[in-house]
Amino acid sequence: MDEREKQNVPEEEESNAARRIRALGQDQEDQEEEEELEIDWWGNFWYHHKWKVLMTAVFGIIIGVAVVQFAGQQNPDVRVLYGGPLYITPNENQMFCDAVETLCPDFNDDGKTYVQLNDMVFMTENQLNEMIARAEENDEDIAYDRLSNAQVQERFTYEIFGGEAAICILAEEQYTDVCVSGGFLPLAELFGEDNIPEGAVDEYGVRLSETKFWKFYGTKEMFPADAVIALRRVSTMSALTGKSKAEKLHANSAEVFRKIMEYEYPEGYVEPTEETAGTEIP
Repeated sequence: MDEREKQNVPEEEESNAARRIRALGQDQEDQEEEEELEIDWWGNFWYHHKWKVLMTAVFGIIIGVAVVQFAGQQNPDVRVLYGGPLYITPNENQMFCDAVETLCPDFNDDGKTYVQLNDMVFMTENQLNEMIARAEENDEDIAYDRLSNAQVQERFTYEIFGGEAAICILAEEQYTDVCVSGGFLPLAELFGEDNIPEGAVDEYGVRLSETKFWKFYGTKEMFPADAVIALRRVSTMSALTGKSKAEKLHANSAEVFRKIMEYEYPEGYVEPTEETAGTEIP
């Protein structure tokens, strides 16, 4: 008895079943061949174009991050520049900005007042030598990155003569260096010869700790004890970046600078003594 009889499968039905099996087998082979072709195509494409694909992906990520960061940035009404050896904590930075915002109008008409403090921490050569001398006197070890200090100092120089921040709060050494370069506007041009603010250290700057504004809002440890506040001249780069815009930003800063210098205590406030002045921010 042959196999067909054993299985009791009609010849015609078996033949149809065989056809289906053969057809299915052929379809599977075709599918496998197609998959192999797809794999070979992708492998060939990746081999020849992988660097283009990778660079496109990286570029897309960079653009995406930049868009997110730009969208999250705020447009300051006024910028203030700090330069000196003392590090300013984020909390101190925010408290200072909050204080100045009480005097600052909404210059850009975006419905809010935002002051930005750009802090640049670096030492002059004299400040560095004094720090080393103190460490040796106290038998202390110090680590200092001269290269990083020099890089920050270069950025500071650019900001002074090309940036948008016009109100400057500088340690006295940094302040003196800018004065020598003629970077500040004389106080007499802002207030008149007969109305120079109290605490003026020269014709350009005022000792920050002696202003009523800082006695009311400030903390002793935030800025150096010898810090001077001054208004720099209109950026020398304004001819390249837009003179009318630079003059408008400078005028806004000058208005806030005047308010800081002319600040009066709230009614009923008793001026603190020298020992307690500026110990906290309300």
